[in-house]
Amino acid sequence: MKRRNDATYVADLHPYKRIFPYMMKRRCDSLVFHQFTLDLTKGVKFIKDLNKFQPGDHQYRVFELFLSAMMRTIAMRPQLNRFLMNFETWQRNELSLNFVVKEDYTDEAPEHSSILYFKEDMTFPEMAKIINEVIESARKGGDNDTDEAIEFFLKFPKWLIRSLVRFAGFLDRHGIAPKALRDADGLHASVFVANLGSINLTSSPHHHLYDWGTMSLFVTMGMLRRKRIVDETGARSYVDLMDIGVTVDERIADGFYFIKSMHMLQELLNNPEQLMERPVLPEPG
Repeated sequence: MKRRNDATYVADLHPYKRIFPYMMKRRCDSLVFHQFTLDLTKGVKFIKDLNKFQPGDHQYRVFELFLSAMMRTIAMRPQLNRFLMNFETWQRNELSLNFVVKEDYTDEAPEHSSILYFKEDMTFPEMAKIINEVIESARKGGDNDTDEAIEFFLKFPKWLIRSLVRFAGFLDRHGIAPKALRDADGLHASVFVANLGSINLTSSPHHHLYDWGTMSLFVTMGMLRRKRIVDETGARSYVDLMDIGVTVDERIADGFYFIKSMHMLQELLNNPEQLMERPVLPEPG
């Protein structure tokens, strides 16, 4: 029986999917880039309405809503939570997320990132609480244990550093790397999200995937923007839009499955009240 300590082996794959890892050995060989414009009009209103009943220091963010909708989408579309290692496909055992937070908006301000773990049936307030706690902690200086550990190892001779990195890669390839080691690099999560809108970047340039780790999905968020719409009668209205760039390892799911997943993400943002309820999760398979 094939085993990893972070995932379950996917045995029932179509033959052409099983041959993919031999044709495209690395994630950088199998990148697919997608660009989407999401309508967050109802999501923005949902957040504003919720915040009317929230204490002043516990206001929800649209960022938290987007991340929660992304986590719900991955929970409901589990093939997005797969990765390939050692020429085999694995279903991740956990639902997780990584993103970077700067302590403040200056060139010199340090960045912090850590993997956040969620239960698949969590509601929006439960997920938002976890996200907000990480953001607040990072802006207060965060947890520097990982940085200090890296600084310590960088004092070693280069040949020893290379040996240690190769050993860590060996543990990961064979699914025996401890959780602390997997959490340290931030590249063993279901998805990495980069909020480029926070630095006033309207577009959402694509980010590559890493051959290190197990991450198969990377999402960039552009700045939320308001657009005026004029219908055929001349009536004017406004919509809130956001561009996202998605990079995915095409070996984990076919294009039809992925596009349907993005439609589900948009559906959740159109009906964010669904995130207030626990989902009926798909049967494992």
